[in-house]
Amino acid sequence: MRDFHQTTDAMLEFLSISRREFFRSTVTALASSVCLPWLLRWKPDSSSWFLHADTGAIWRADDPVRWCLDNTGHPVLDRAADGLRKLTSVDNDRIIRLVTRRCRLNLIEIAPSRVVVSYWSQTGLADIRAFFRQQQLARNDVAVVFNDLKKGVLAMRTGDDFLFGEPLAADWPLELFLSKWRRRFVGEPDDWTAAPRTWSGYAWADLEPNRIPWAALKSFWRGGDAIPCQNCDRPMILVNFGAPWTGMLRRSPRFVRVCGACRRSFLDGTVQDAGAWVNSALDAQVQPEFVMLHDRRVRRAIHGLQ
Repeated sequence: MRDFHQTTDAMLEFLSISRREFFRSTVTALASSVCLPWLLRWKPDSSSWFLHADTGAIWRADDPVRWCLDNTGHPVLDRAADGLRKLTSVDNDRIIRLVTRRCRLNLIEIAPSRVVVSYWSQTGLADIRAFFRQQQLARNDVAVVFNDLKKGVLAMRTGDDFLFGEPLAADWPLELFLSKWRRRFVGEPDDWTAAPRTWSGYAWADLEPNRIPWAALKSFWRGGDAIPCQNCDRPMILVNFGAPWTGMLRRSPRFVRVCGACRRSFLDGTVQDAGAWVNSALDAQVQPEFVMLHDRRVRRAIHGLQ
């Protein structure tokens, strides 16, 4: 068995295929093969849950057909109640199709290393991210089968596709930002150089437009709020702030935070006034001197620009 694993690892390295890509391609092949009934079959060590697409309410129902038949008076089943009263437990497929279609329920069946989500059409698919976090399913070793009962279409994903936030690009300089954050109380010779991948809508003297100097980021990091990551509860770090142009006549606050543990980025929509935030959150000596109007520098506080 050890020789087999060593041989497999060598093959993957030779073909330049990551373990994640290999896993994804394997479960996709299973979905389209004769193994499909095995993927969908409920097993004794499984659990089943209903998730309501509109409200996000979720509850456990290890015998989902029986639960539907026993709870025809439940408000969530109101639109399917008349149809359910005409069915029995032998109509299991019809019952699941009825409640997913009429009541916008998703049936989630969990077994070791795989999850099956049955729903009715793309508009009836619930947001499963919070549930996946609760059940610790947002991992790359969990196969997720999406079963669209309306179209009879299956799709394969892996659990970590359902983390909150956006995955960082492979070349995003996370380690550089984390090392700077750890030295936020230390003055360094390059503090007045531009932090890469920033785009602020502001400008500092002797610095290329729109880029944020490390000194400004460190100023916030020393006393700023610590917002926990939605995936792992670790504190995130702010990596971009400002109000860059998003159209001909439109500026919009853009504040981005990053979690170093799960390598995801998040837009922070809590700041509505970037100028007021800059004035209150940054030390006076590191506040930007200019606002960028497209490609021009204009001094802040002139004509009400912040």
